[in-house]
Amino acid sequence: MFKPEIESVYRIQNFVKTALSAEAFNKKKCFAIDLIIEELVVNIATYGIKDLNTGFIAVCTSIEDETLFIGITDNGPAFNPLEKKDPDIFMPLEDRQPGGLGIYLVKQFVKDIRYERKNHKNLIRLWLA
Repeated sequence: MFKPEIESVYRIQNFVKTALSAEAFNKKKCFAIDLIIEELVVNIATYGIKDLNTGFIAVCTSIEDETLFIGITDNGPAFNPLEKKDPDIFMPLEDRQPGGLGIYLVKQFVKDIRYERKNHKNLIRLWLA
């Protein structure tokens, strides 16, 4: 378990890559893992959990048939990042609303992503091919 703070990003990235034996992966897959973890953990720490004494982020990983699985659970308020509409990346920057680009990038790197709210916890499950 990790504290829901920005400082946990690097520790969680290392945990995931170590658990998945990331040294065997190519640079693109390691970059994807780092980006995914950074985006999701920063969002949890910034917008989700406010009480570091009771808040947590739990991470689990596995590999099956060359597909990587990463599960991230937190006990913050309910928030499904998949409900946010993807940004129009072709719209001029000055016309865009802030937010949403990070989860859009995460979606570009995964084969599948799912959200579930269960037992007062947010569960994000990601599969990378």
